[in-house]
Amino acid sequence: MNETLEIKLQAWVDGELSAAEASAIERQIATDAEANGLVAELKSVTTAMAGNELVRTITDTREFYWSKIQREIERQARAEERAAQSPRVAAWRNWLSPFLGFASLACILLLAIKPISPPAFDEISSTGEGMEAVTFHDQSAGMTVVWLADAVQADEAQPAQTPPSKTPSDSSGEPDTELE
Repeated sequence: MNETLEIKLQAWVDGELSAAEASAIERQIATDAEANGLVAELKSVTTAMAGNELVRTITDTREFYWSKIQREIERQARAEERAAQSPRVAAWRNWLSPFLGFASLACILLLAIKPISPPAFDEISSTGEGMEAVTFHDQSAGMTVVWLADAVQADEAQPAQTPPSKTPSDSSGEPDTELE
């Protein structure tokens, strides 16, 4: 069955054909079993749809409803006009976008190529008055540690060395006597 006949059969089921066309289709249905089967299927679908069609009600008046549609169409037309009126901006954007992409890619590559060196520290050449510096350098680890301490606190941290006191006895073991 061709598409033209199927469309005419649908129009016949919907009652959209003239009397002459309707009588020709009725003769076709009576003689063609495939056409008769399609008409039966179309009628059953039409019956099923008629009972289950969703009814939508619009609370707005007809004029207000269509005016909303008209306003939306006009708004979209104005937006298209604004977009068409600024070809310079579009031209700059079309030229600038690839340039910015290339520039950012170049920056990323430069950062990736250039090794990031650790910050250089100045060597401590002198300490202030009352300061003491102790330096430790480990060449295998490439590390230098400098301890800075207040000289007064450093002296207190060291164990106190007491000078030898005079004892009443000398090395011979005899008591020491003082002359007056």
